[in-house]
Amino acid sequence: MLKRAYKNFWVPIMGRILTKFIPIIEGGSPEKVPTYDIDGKK
Repeated sequence: MLKRAYKNFWVPIMGRILTKFIPIIEGGSPEKVPTYDIDGKK
């Protein structure tokens, strides 16, 4: 249950929030669009 919640909720939601901070952290926009596929199936 926790693994599924992590994969389907935590990674996409927190990933999108952290994406907003990438320019601040790295000093520029990312070259590639971030993916939220943590198990490599997509």
